[in-house]
Amino acid sequence: MSFGISLKRWEDISSKSCKGLLYEAKGVDKEALKPYETALDVDPGHVQSLVSMAMVLRRVGGKPGPVIRSFLTEALRLDRMNSWAWYNLGQFYKDEGLMFIKEAMDYFEVASILKETEPIEPFR
Repeated sequence: MSFGISLKRWEDISSKSCKGLLYEAKGVDKEALKPYETALDVDPGHVQSLVSMAMVLRRVGGKPGPVIRSFLTEALRLDRMNSWAWYNLGQFYKDEGLMFIKEAMDYFEVASILKETEPIEPFR
């Protein structure tokens, strides 16, 4: 939860993000974009929505690579310990081709190390 956001707005962001995850689980990625956009309109620093938006845009296509990369790098700027963001940045670079395979491997390694060391339950 970002500082300066009321509980009501935080609940709204969380519900939008969950709605996006449900659409993704149903396999309707284009429908998932709207809840993530809405969550990011309320809180542009919502890390889960930033990463989810990048993942969906990568699968749907139609957006240039720098847009997708910017969502992931912004998520990492806000939360350097987010293994999910590192993993998806690795996926992004892997999809960019052999020229970026070294970067992809580095990001996958960071994601793996962070995943191994993160607690089972987040500290809140």
